[in-house]
Amino acid sequence: MRSLVGAIVLGPLVLVGLGAANAARFDARAAALERSWSAAQAAGVTGAQLAPARASLRALQGRRVVFLPYSVFSGALFSDPFGQPEGLAARGQAEALAMSRSRAQDDLSRLRQLGVPDSDARAAQLAAARSLPDYIRLARVWEAEATELDQLSQAAGGLSNGLPKDVVDGVSHLQDVIAAASNAQLSTEPAATAVTHAQNYLKLPAASLLAQHDAIASEVRSAGDTVQHRVDTRVHADQLVGRLSDLLGQAAKYSVGGSYTANATQARADVLAAEQAGDDSRMDTATAALEQAESRLSGAVTAAQEAAYQAALNDYSQCIPNAPAQLIVVHTSTQKLVAYNNGCPFLVTPTTTGRPELRTDTGTFTIHAKYPDYTMISPWPKGSPFWYPTTVVHDAMLVNPADGTFIHSADWEPASAYGPGSENGPFASHGCMHVQDGPLATLFNWVQVGATVIIPVEAQG
Repeated sequence: MRSLVGAIVLGPLVLVGLGAANAARFDARAAALERSWSAAQAAGVTGAQLAPARASLRALQGRRVVFLPYSVFSGALFSDPFGQPEGLAARGQAEALAMSRSRAQDDLSRLRQLGVPDSDARAAQLAAARSLPDYIRLARVWEAEATELDQLSQAAGGLSNGLPKDVVDGVSHLQDVIAAASNAQLSTEPAATAVTHAQNYLKLPAASLLAQHDAIASEVRSAGDTVQHRVDTRVHADQLVGRLSDLLGQAAKYSVGGSYTANATQARADVLAAEQAGDDSRMDTATAALEQAESRLSGAVTAAQEAAYQAALNDYSQCIPNAPAQLIVVHTSTQKLVAYNNGCPFLVTPTTTGRPELRTDTGTFTIHAKYPDYTMISPWPKGSPFWYPTTVVHDAMLVNPADGTFIHSADWEPASAYGPGSENGPFASHGCMHVQDGPLATLFNWVQVGATVIIPVEAQG
């Protein structure tokens, strides 16, 4: 009887104790889950990914059995009542792990697209990663690097294997400039120093490349310009010095002297002295002075050559300097045709050129074709004051295809009609040049297609 009474008394007490223990265990486990999820969220799992697990836990915590909380009857002392929220949390964490791994892979692909040279080492880091923090850490580092490289690309006009293109190209240019300066036995500074600085700079990480870019790019550009200018100035100066000897010879030939030759000679001496001193500023000044002196001397020589040319052209008996191998000159003011072989006259004959209404074209022309016989057909209708009957001429040489201007025979014109004033007489041409048969045959047999014909602008009666 006592045992029965004890069981009746102690049984409820035991149940109450178990319920309280279950509830305590339930709450402790629930709090531990929440702490673990908070830690997971701090490690990178998003609140959205953990939301289903938290909702499931809150549902368990809110359940009631009659009027008592579910935690009292959860059996937490002997089993795990949180299987569903734990499974949902595990699913969210797995999703976060996959997403962070994919994020890191995408970031590595982006770095490879940017041309980062050590992508294999990064691939090894990605392969070694296991946990969510590992993937997130790699992703954040690589994303920051990609951002820096994007900014660097904008500042540098692009990237070359992950390095600033303007600096990479600048180093290549500097090396070419240094080689050119060395070949010319010129100083390579500051280009040589700039190359060293740039090569050291290109070994730096992306953040340092971005931070130091403007300074190093400016140094590379400035150094390249300085040495390139030095080389260009030397080349130009050497060309001027080399050209001056011939120019002085031409000046002597045409009696050009005085200050023209004195200034040019002194300027050449100044250039040579500046080259010897290796002084860039002095070299610039001396080269500019030599260029100016040569320009003035060249102008004086050209003017003297033109004067000599005109004098010879008007004389008919003098050789013309620098004339083409075959040259025919037709003087409309005196109605003279002069043929020059290698610059010297060998044939002078009277001619008849175009009448007042149809003057012969002036300018420089070429013999385009030769015809032993050529039929001339009037482009003007019958009744026009310029019309002429169809006529066959001999030893015709086409001078201007644009309007059919020839040098040709004119059997209808008497010998006495040729010469000064004939362009205004009854036998004046329609723009062609008449020549008597004898001299014309000599001219025709001598001249070749391609020979030069000059008809100067001259006053006509």
